Amino acid sequence: MKKKDYYWIMKNGQKINVDDMDIQHLRNTLKMIIRNIEAVEKKAKSKFKFELHGEIAQDHVAQMEDEDYYMDVSDHEF
Repeated sequence: MKKKDYYWIMKNGQKINVDDMDIQHLRNTLKMIIRNIEAVEKKAKSKFKFELHGEIAQDHVAQMEDEDYYMDVSDHEF
């Protein structure tokens, strides 16, 4: 069975087979992917930031978290 080829599109638009990339190019590519993931995660965290005010709101969220945890655990057989 023939293995699938994977290509990377470089900044200049040229496609290169990942198997043909030298080790430094692979490192730089991996670092860029990690930076992009971190940027997306940071943006997502800042987009959904909120604060709870008041004891009732905090208790309600704690109860919901407990119920979610219970539902997750009860779905599994031990």
